[in-house]
Amino acid sequence: MDVLLRWWRNGLPGSVKFVLLTLLANGLPAFLILMIVPQLTDILFVWTIKPAINARLVGVMYSNALLLVAIAAFQTSWERVRINMVVITLFSIFATLLTFFYLEPFLAHPWFHLAYWLTMYFVLFFSAPVIFFLQERKQGGKLPVRIPLSPFARLLGSVSLIISLIVGLGLLFNIELVNSIWPWVMPPLVGGLIGVLFLTHAAAYAWALFDGDWLRVRPIFWQALPTGILFALLPVLHARDLREGFLFGLVLYLGLGLGFAWLNLVLIWSYRSVEKRAAGDGR
Repeated sequence: MDVLLRWWRNGLPGSVKFVLLTLLANGLPAFLILMIVPQLTDILFVWTIKPAINARLVGVMYSNALLLVAIAAFQTSWERVRINMVVITLFSIFATLLTFFYLEPFLAHPWFHLAYWLTMYFVLFFSAPVIFFLQERKQGGKLPVRIPLSPFARLLGSVSLIISLIVGLGLLFNIELVNSIWPWVMPPLVGGLIGVLFLTHAAAYAWALFDGDWLRVRPIFWQALPTGILFALLPVLHARDLREGFLFGLVLYLGLGLGFAWLNLVLIWSYRSVEKRAAGDGR
């Protein structure tokens, strides 16, 4: 209890901690259900997701949110969490709006499942944008760059932005086209949510390029490593859910997931010595 009290009193604004705790309360149960018992979404989740590979795909989405929450929770200033809040804020808005375009899967479940889903997302929908705006106006803006992004980081960020934007728009607005090459069939709601995730990441990469400081924007590069690996593991764990004759799509999917994980690992490793010097200088 004393640890939680000290955490609440550190330099990170309490309003930001409220958003992080709300997302944790929303994301952790969903992550555990989708990852541990993906075949039981018809009774344990807020809508039924079939086959199991799609349930775990949404689980990876929640793991990404929890990772960003965990990274932000250990920071003590707004400038170190704002790129996390870019993703959280935009995802809260888009995922809430998306719900009303795909109500049918929710309505097939008991009413309180949809009520729970909307309650959690409405809290984030209304609080996260306001908190982001107020904190950014108070403590943000174009801050001094202490460790600039290297040309490699800018190139990787730009490529990640473009690919995230293309994949996100495709999943959100043309799921049939994406499914024509995707190694398994995604239903529209799953595709829409994953599309929203990619679009929010595209916005975060754009923010990183605008900000330009490695220490402030590194979470968006850090998250790509475990997220890419988890995405790549899905076809391995659910080979039975893959479609026959989609070898090109599978290779492309695995190549993007593992490729970006490896490139981000190289980038993170390249900054190790610079980060150590910055820590020694007290930056």
